[in-house]
Amino acid sequence: DTIQMVQTGATTYAFVPANLTIKVGDVVVFKGVSGAGHDVAFYEDSIPPGAKAVLDAQMKTGPQPLATDMIPDGSAVSISFAGAPTGTYKFFCIPHQAMGMKGTLTVQ
Repeated sequence: DTIQMVQTGATTYAFVPANLTIKVGDVVVFKGVSGAGHDVAFYEDSIPPGAKAVLDAQMKTGPQPLATDMIPDGSAVSISFAGAPTGTYKFFCIPHQAMGMKGTLTVQ
């Protein structure tokens, strides 16, 4: 499953699709397409209990807990949901959060 990170207007940005349903064990690829770089950060209070450990193991170098490094256009970061608890995972792009760049993953 791939989520593209795109610039949609002069000052608007989006995850496409913004809402995605996956299965436990799936890998989600966050691909930088346009907008000169984005990151993916999960809201700690908006992920299922037990999910932080699964995500932390893969997101060790970002600017804050539960965040990736910046992903330049043309690059991608894969996040595995192997062993992840089911539920809703809300995420956002730190630099573009105020512009509404956010999304939701549902793990079944």
